[in-house]
Amino acid sequence: MTPTPDTRPRAAAAEIDAGRLRVTLTDGRDVGVPTSWYPWLHDATAELQADITIIEGGLGLWWERLDDGLSVPGLLSQPHV
Repeated sequence: MTPTPDTRPRAAAAEIDAGRLRVTLTDGRDVGVPTSWYPWLHDATAELQADITIIEGGLGLWWERLDDGLSVPGLLSQPHV
């Protein structure tokens, strides 16, 4: 049986700028969402917001000092309510 390739979106880079989380995906797409969707991130200082680590081969974003993170596939598949 041939394994199915993992086609989940993965982050190549991430930053927060002017109240938006901007993620560049490995396939070249750029995704931007308002930090207000995530109050724990929006309410953090600029220094803490900038402390982003790309984890799990690009499948996640982690803020160590905030002890929280986001799924990259979730940014694309979960509309914010």
